[in-house]
Amino acid sequence: MKDTHPKQTVVAYSAMEEYELAEYAQGIEAAHPDLRIRIERMSTAVLLDRLLTEGPNGQWDIILGWALTTMLAPELRGWFAPLPSAWMSGLPEWARDPDARWFCPSAFVPAFCVNEERLARRGLPTPTCWEDLADPRYLGELVLPDPAYSGAGFLHLTSMIQMTGAPKTWEVMSRIAANRPRIERSAFAPCLAVAANEASVGVTVTIAAQRMTRMGLPFKMVIPADAAGSEPEGFAMREGSSCKPAAARALEWMMTPEACAIYRKYHKVVLLNLADSLPMEQGMPLRPINAVQAAASRARVCEMWQHVVMQSTS
Repeated sequence: MKDTHPKQTVVAYSAMEEYELAEYAQGIEAAHPDLRIRIERMSTAVLLDRLLTEGPNGQWDIILGWALTTMLAPELRGWFAPLPSAWMSGLPEWARDPDARWFCPSAFVPAFCVNEERLARRGLPTPTCWEDLADPRYLGELVLPDPAYSGAGFLHLTSMIQMTGAPKTWEVMSRIAANRPRIERSAFAPCLAVAANEASVGVTVTIAAQRMTRMGLPFKMVIPADAAGSEPEGFAMREGSSCKPAAARALEWMMTPEACAIYRKYHKVVLLNLADSLPMEQGMPLRPINAVQAAASRARVCEMWQHVVMQSTS
C-alpha cells in the first residue's frame, strides 16, 4: 500500500557546490524516507548576508556546509542549537564547538586549476605555489576569486598568511597584481575561465578542480606549496527551528560512512577519526588553518587584499 504520509521538509542553506549537495540530499532522503531536504545554495558571503537579513528566526533549519571562518562571525553567536555531543567524539577539538553547536566532518583544500596545453603553447612552467604566479611571464594568464565573496579565495589567503607570514604574503600578492589577474566571486568561475581557454591558471579548491577533470577536460590540479592548508566546513541547526528532531537526523547523516565517501570523492579532507598525522595531498601535508584566528582578522585581511590587488588591477 502506498505511503500517503506527507514528508517533513528540512530547509538547508549551504555554500557547497550544487552538484555535491544533490548527492548529500539524495543520501539523507534514502536513509530517512520521511524527510525532504530543500537546499538553497549561495556563495559564502551571500549566505552570511542572507542570515543577517533574515535574523535568528530565519527560514532555514540547518546549515549544510559553510566555511567555518565565516560561520564563526560574532553576529551569529547564539543562533545555533546544541546537538548530541556523542556525534562529535571522533572529531578533532578544532573541528567542533565546545558547546556542540556546530561540527565539521570535512574540510576543503586550496588548489590551482591549470591548463597545461595553454601553458605549453606560451612556454610557461606549471606553477607549484603562489610565488610562481608572481612571475611576470604569467601576465594576463591568471583568474583569482575575491576573498571578500569566495570562501576559496579567503582560504588561499589565510593559508598563505598563516604559513608564510603577512609581510611575505602581501609582497607576493603585490607582484601578482602586476600580472593583471581577472577577479571572480566564486571558486568555480576561475575553472570555467581556464576551461574556456581564457587563462592558464585558475585559483580554486580541489572539489572544483576535480569536477573539471571528471568532465573530461585536460586540466591538472596543483596544491600550492605555500598555501597547503585546509578549512573545516561547518554544519549546524538553527536554535529556533520548528523541526529540530528531523533537522538533527539530517545532520547526523553527514557523519556517516556514506557521507564520508562523498567527501573523499570530491577530494575533501575527512576529519572524522583523523589520525594524529596530518592528511596528505600530492605528497605534502595539509595543515588545518586556525579558523578562529582567521575569522577574527577577516575584515582587515579582505580590506588589505582590496588595497593590494583590486586597486592595482583596476
